[in-house]
Amino acid sequence: MNGPTLVTGAGGFLGGHVVAALAARGEAVRALDITFPAPLPEEVERVEASILDTARLSAAAAGTGAVINCAAVTDLWIPRRVLYDRVNTRGICEVLIAARQAGARMVHVSSHLTLIGRAEGGGEHGETTVDEMVELTPSETLGPYPRTKREAELAVLSAAKIGQEVVIVLPSAPVGPGDHRPTPAGRMIRALAAGGVPALPAALVNLVDVRALADGVIAARDRGRSGVRYLLTGEDMELTDLAAQVARLAGTSAPRFRAPPWMVQTAARTEAGIARLTGRAPRLSLTAARLAARRVRFSNAKARAELGFAPPPVDAALAEAVGCLRETALLAE
Repeated sequence: MNGPTLVTGAGGFLGGHVVAALAARGEAVRALDITFPAPLPEEVERVEASILDTARLSAAAAGTGAVINCAAVTDLWIPRRVLYDRVNTRGICEVLIAARQAGARMVHVSSHLTLIGRAEGGGEHGETTVDEMVELTPSETLGPYPRTKREAELAVLSAAKIGQEVVIVLPSAPVGPGDHRPTPAGRMIRALAAGGVPALPAALVNLVDVRALADGVIAARDRGRSGVRYLLTGEDMELTDLAAQVARLAGTSAPRFRAPPWMVQTAARTEAGIARLTGRAPRLSLTAARLAARRVRFSNAKARAELGFAPPPVDAALAEAVGCLRETALLAE
């Protein structure tokens, strides 16, 4: 591959780890984001810009051999929902154009949530297992975040059909050190570690060590097939088991009660109404409540076979995530 790799969203959790992994390999890297909450390796070229700034994005992509797009609005609730469409859909189209103009191969980071639809899970205990073969329309997804991420996937797949070199990865929730502007998973771990969650639904979550995820993204750049989606998922866990593990690590108490689905949905609707009036983020978003009602497991068999993706158990990453919270005194807030 000729030229450096441009990483957009490089100030974020996954983007920062992708930059660090590339730099550790001795590769030339350009890091683009609006802000950088953590220092970058000295040799990394830093570009402060939005992916919606087409002139600066094109200039940053010029001369690159690859573009890894980690830029996104990842929160499951934001006060200005139009930003989902601007960044997650239109912004990715701008990255596609910049990569095509540069003649660079592109990796687009999507989300495993684009595989979870409105139909109830099937199989034993109401569960189902999914892989990359699931093809939902945007309207079948469960909220504005997965909807716009699915719209971006469709744009990327359309570009691949006309010859652009583009690979899609669908990571699950990353965990580990360095979640400086917390992801949804980071906020969940913080809430569980603080011991202030009274009850939990009977939900499944999938967590993956952020460093293994970064390696998987780079493997997709190097070995992924254009126009193909790869699930970069880790461990499927009961939410109650995760809460118990985080509580042990933090020295706090795990939630004692199980919340039935109707209670979760009612609480989410109430929180949504309060959020509309106050502009403050809800403690439980409607998107999160809808996702919690679907007991979905994930198969990363294709990524293991084609990319060599082999994430470790998440125990160490969880311990480091809780340790970072303790070091920064966030557990006391």
